[in-house]
Amino acid sequence: MKNKRIFAALIINIIVVAATAAITSSYYFGSKNPLVETGIDSYKFFTTDSNILAAISSLVLIPFEIQILRGKIEKLPHAAIVLKYVGMASVMLTFITVLVLLLPQYGAEFLLLERAFYMHLAGPLAALVTFLFLETDSEVSIPETFLALIPPALYGAVYLTEVVFIGEENGGWMDFYTFNRGGYWYVTVVVILGVVYAVAVITRLVHNRAVKKIAIKTD
Repeated sequence: MKNKRIFAALIINIIVVAATAAITSSYYFGSKNPLVETGIDSYKFFTTDSNILAAISSLVLIPFEIQILRGKIEKLPHAAIVLKYVGMASVMLTFITVLVLLLPQYGAEFLLLERAFYMHLAGPLAALVTFLFLETDSEVSIPETFLALIPPALYGAVYLTEVVFIGEENGGWMDFYTFNRGGYWYVTVVVILGVVYAVAVITRLVHNRAVKKIAIKTD
């Protein structure tokens, strides 16, 4: 049973790494849109950054999962699971933001078709499923839930600087996420961090419950 679980996680992680690498590389060669003039411009979006973080966490886990299948080790390293946890929380913020905030503004064609389908939907769900139900070798602690706040907080600091403190008229970014609509960026900060932490708490509970169920079955 464990080998089947780890094998499924391995296959999904390989797909995540390959898909993310292919899509982010395509930004340098594909058609441009009003928000992306060059490939480097794609990194100003949390969508790109969060998917890359999730892919890195998958890449880290792949060799350990191969070793488990080969009988070389028995469990995934806890640090690698926590990294997947942080990456999963980040891409789930992307998923929630797209569905709740951006989809009504930009429409499904812009946000859920072609490459965007993976970055906004398939990638986040792959990270969620593997963390919740497949990579369940150790529990996540309450203090570790706060690690999920680090990526959005770092990105938010950059976004705030570019959009509010510098401003588009002075060479900064346009407010493409509309987080500063009406000048209420400080409300957005609280809401976003609250959403991320809620995701971190809820997914921790589900993940830890899966860990305990597996432990009971193997006793």
